[in-house]
Amino acid sequence: MLGKLVGAAAGLALVASTANADDYIYNEHPDTYRWYEPGLTTGFGLGVQLGGGVTGFTGSTMRDSVNGDVGGLWDVRVILGTHLPLAFEAAYLGQSAQISTFDAPTGTLLGSTAEGDLRWNILPHYLFTPYIFGGAGYQHYSVSGVRVADVGLSSTDNLVEFPMGLGVSWRDPSGFTADLRGTYRQTIDQHLVENPNGTAADLSWWEASASVGYEF
Repeated sequence: MLGKLVGAAAGLALVASTANADDYIYNEHPDTYRWYEPGLTTGFGLGVQLGGGVTGFTGSTMRDSVNGDVGGLWDVRVILGTHLPLAFEAAYLGQSAQISTFDAPTGTLLGSTAEGDLRWNILPHYLFTPYIFGGAGYQHYSVSGVRVADVGLSSTDNLVEFPMGLGVSWRDPSGFTADLRGTYRQTIDQHLVENPNGTAADLSWWEASASVGYEF
């Protein structure tokens, strides 16, 4: 009987010791790079976000063709590992900009992008989480409202793009999130617009955006 009591006491002491250790790591040391987040249902952080912002081309040919130099952007994003050191993001983005080339009437340039990236959460267990990211994606452009044959435009184009950038995410303890990010996208294999020298105009572009969402 005495042996059973001693064993039970030892077991309770072990549980208490483990709980205290967990409290020490999770609550007093949020900078610990653990691969588990006890405050979330999933234990790793599954986030869904909706957002919007502004975009602009970095190449002079496309920048001069966009009225006002900037266009609009909207996106939906799914993040696996919002509070792990390394996360994966999958996103769909839409773009819209008013363009004019030479003396052509104003037209509309629409873009659709599907991309994925790896994201390093620098402080994954803080309420404010700065991060950097990089990845790859597929982009489709279409032009409407102008006679493309008259102004040196193609009606559509498909290309590969490589997003890279940084941001900061804020999490409310209830699970709601807010996010700010800046992104540069390098593009290759583009043929939408030709420069005067016959080369393809660069379609690389930047993004500044904000989003809100929820994580589980």
